[in-house]
Amino acid sequence: MKKKVLAVVVALAAFVGLFASQPVQKQSIQAAKTKQISVTYTLKDTTKAKNKQTLAKKTFKVKKGTTVFTVLKKAWKVNYTKSSYGVFITKIKGLGNEKKKLYWTYTVDGKMAKVAADKQKLTKNKSKVVFTLKKY
Repeated sequence: MKKKVLAVVVALAAFVGLFASQPVQKQSIQAAKTKQISVTYTLKDTTKAKNKQTLAKKTFKVKKGTTVFTVLKKAWKVNYTKSSYGVFITKIKGLGNEKKKLYWTYTVDGKMAKVAADKQKLTKNKSKVVFTLKKY
């Protein structure tokens, strides 16, 4: 009798476990798809012309929560220094020069960044990141 009850309990647990796991798998696959976002990066140079000159533009599919800096390094060659505040970008694509007081700033969706690029996470689909070379 105990063996029959045990067999029924095990079979019932296996049956419930089999069907309960199916929606979870579908949800995790859908969640993985929604974690990808599209981000467009633009490089601009304001040091040589009155108008902002667009140097380059690329669009990427990235995992939601990826930092601005991670994608930038994948797109172009980047020179930078590290500090306790984060990275300070000195050159992108060979452009930038501390001696000539040229430096890079960036915006995300038109808003000036308040943190270093390695601290800024990308969370919104179709975000626009613009790096601008400026003279100070």
